[in-house]
Amino acid sequence: MRKKDKGKKEDDAALWTRVTSEIKPMHSVRYTDRSATIIAPAPPLGSRPPRKAPVLTSPALTPAPARRPIDLREGSHAGLDGTTRRKLAKGDLPVDARIDLHGCTALQAERRLKSFILDSARSAYRCVLVITGKGNKGEGVLRRHVPFWLKQSPLADHVLAIATAKPKDGGSGAIYVMLRRSRAAR
Repeated sequence: MRKKDKGKKEDDAALWTRVTSEIKPMHSVRYTDRSATIIAPAPPLGSRPPRKAPVLTSPALTPAPARRPIDLREGSHAGLDGTTRRKLAKGDLPVDARIDLHGCTALQAERRLKSFILDSARSAYRCVLVITGKGNKGEGVLRRHVPFWLKQSPLADHVLAIATAKPKDGGSGAIYVMLRRSRAAR
């Protein structure tokens, strides 16, 4: 305590409340979470929340957390080490299998893609190439739908990351798909 403050007996909680009451949140379009909910203020210092009894659940009944593939095309990379991320983005990982969806309708392509990814996962492939084609004026139906399908169940459980292919493998008309290692292979 400084000499100047000697004798003042202001409660820390009251001081903190006074200081934080003048703070205005910064708003940013980039970091705004549209699904965010308002969080209740923290309880006053010194008070403890009531203890809740633990809920016992059977491990077999507890749903597994949803897996979402890492989309390097959108700039996400959390959960993937730097070396692997760079190799996938540069096309330096060996492609174990490839599928060409040219000429397929959306329904046919979805069925073929699902079968291909599940078979590749069973075969313990690590990196596969999905060729969608660019479509008319670069706006192909499959080019838009394939990444969406890869991020949905049941394929999302097997897909670790996706990235745009390099020109030698099809460029923007193809996608590298990195598959998760199966638990049984370890």
